[in-house]
Amino acid sequence: MGKTDKNQAKLQFDRRTSHSPASDRMEAGSERGPDMPSSEEQDLRQILVAMQHSLTLIDGKIDSLSDPKDRMTERLDKHAEHLDQSERRVLGVEDGQMQLATSYVKLNKEVHSLHLKVDDLQARSWRNNLRIVGVAESTAIDNMEGFIKHLLVQLLGRTTFSDLFVVRRAHRSLVTRPPSGAPPHPIKARLLNYRDRDVALHRAREQKTLQYEGMTVSMYPDFALRVQEARRHFTAGKKQLRDLHLEYRILYPVKLRVEVDSSSLFFYRSQETRSIRKRQGGR
Repeated sequence: MGKTDKNQAKLQFDRRTSHSPASDRMEAGSERGPDMPSSEEQDLRQILVAMQHSLTLIDGKIDSLSDPKDRMTERLDKHAEHLDQSERRVLGVEDGQMQLATSYVKLNKEVHSLHLKVDDLQARSWRNNLRIVGVAESTAIDNMEGFIKHLLVQLLGRTTFSDLFVVRRAHRSLVTRPPSGAPPHPIKARLLNYRDRDVALHRAREQKTLQYEGMTVSMYPDFALRVQEARRHFTAGKKQLRDLHLEYRILYPVKLRVEVDSSSLFFYRSQETRSIRKRQGGR
């Protein structure tokens, strides 16, 4: 078949398809023009328009939410940064607290050691001191050092002391004068030679009672305040020992020695005398 025959056959086929019954029916049943849309297409277009409007509204709302979201994100970032800084500071404080605790323990030991050394130095510096109790406040004393020397010689005898017996300093306790009828304040005296002080205390214990112009005078070593406070804890125990007629002595710094049945008992702090009572058979 030649080229002319093929063109003629194609032309006939196009004519037959262009005048098919379906085309005739579509054209016969349609009362609107070829460019007029159907009702379904109009509905679809309305739906599309409504959807586009809804999408526009949604986009607007999303845009309106984006700014608060950004601000919240920025705040969260700041809070996270502050929280991180707070954690670092807390860790720093905890580390510092641990270091302070370690330093406190160390310094506490050092302070305790220094307290012991200061107490020892104070006790050594007061080794030559005497504490005299019982001299009335009304006693006329112009020269306290001369009065104490005269008092000690009269109470204990001149042979008690060495040739270097000198009272270097003497004064009443530095407190307000007591009211009438109250016990007089003690007198503190510092001797030049500590041996004179020790001998004076020894002789005073041997004589037990010292009288001066109708006054009962007692002599004690002059200890540091801490030692005096510690020794006061033995006050009740000493009273019980006196009631039991037992000999006792407080040794430096704070140690109570009690003589029971030719043996010595030592107490290093305030303790009751029940064990002594049992040993004495409940006397």
